[in-house]
Amino acid sequence: MKARAVALALAGCAALVAAAPSFAEAAFELKPLGPGVYAAIDRQGKAGANAGFVIGSEAVAVVDSFFREDAARALLVEIRKLTPLPIRYVINTHHHIDHVSGNRLFAEAGATLVAQRQVLDWLQPENLRLVGGDKASDARKRQVAGLKAPQLGYEQQLSLDLGGRRILLQHLAGHTGGDTAVWVADAQVLFLGDLMWRASVPNLIDARVQRWIPTLDALNTLPAGTAVVPGHGEMANLADMRTFRDYLRDLQTQVDAALAQPGEAEQRQQQVLDVLRARYGQWAYFEGLARANVRDMFAEAEGHKRTPEPQPAPSLPMPAAAQR
Repeated sequence: MKARAVALALAGCAALVAAAPSFAEAAFELKPLGPGVYAAIDRQGKAGANAGFVIGSEAVAVVDSFFREDAARALLVEIRKLTPLPIRYVINTHHHIDHVSGNRLFAEAGATLVAQRQVLDWLQPENLRLVGGDKASDARKRQVAGLKAPQLGYEQQLSLDLGGRRILLQHLAGHTGGDTAVWVADAQVLFLGDLMWRASVPNLIDARVQRWIPTLDALNTLPAGTAVVPGHGEMANLADMRTFRDYLRDLQTQVDAALAQPGEAEQRQQQVLDVLRARYGQWAYFEGLARANVRDMFAEAEGHKRTPEPQPAPSLPMPAAAQR
């Protein structure tokens, strides 16, 4: 029966293999990080974000599903080239649309979608806000409306068994309030989603920097050889993570200093932006996101930053089914 299931899985993906390899090469670079552990690094925004997957002896877990559905389809093809094992889980590191748009494809392939429980409540309304709300294009509104929500939620920690290999999901504070880090202990690989941006200015629309910096400080105690898969940017290590933390710290420090000085809000924001440009102007997304970073940090420091509202009661099934 098991052999028949494997044969059906291979046959079912034959059409995908024929259609998607060239796009996979253009959309992301697949990087082996250890036995059965791979990062899919976005190429020039063609996938929209980074992703990855982990292969056990019985099943596969995917971490994030890209912004573009065709990139998610290509990732499914690449996984099928490496293993016929079932894709049991797709882990969403947070709710932002650039990391969850391929959920539907993997769910249709039989995967259970897993996330920190706040992601279910935030997936539709917060992503609609992220893409522009009422001002968003019809295409973006349809994309948000079609997002497939997680089916399995957890609060603080969850261990998933892939057969001879367990991966640990942990809820960490900083980027959105619903962030998940995925630790593959036997390979010393950490998938951080958008808790880490390598040489890239982050999106702070839903962030709390005062909580994010301590999270990154705590992660600095991991083994020195840990490979870090960021949500955006190339593969990273703990030194890169410290550099990213220093950006957040610089942003916070400069805003605090500006608030202690007299002057108009626009003038003070420009002063902070000028300092950041001198230090980080070569980073990816600086022109698109740095000014918004400054505005968001001022709003957080002044106590009127708008972030997603945590829901008090669990909205997803209890995670006992994952403990197998």
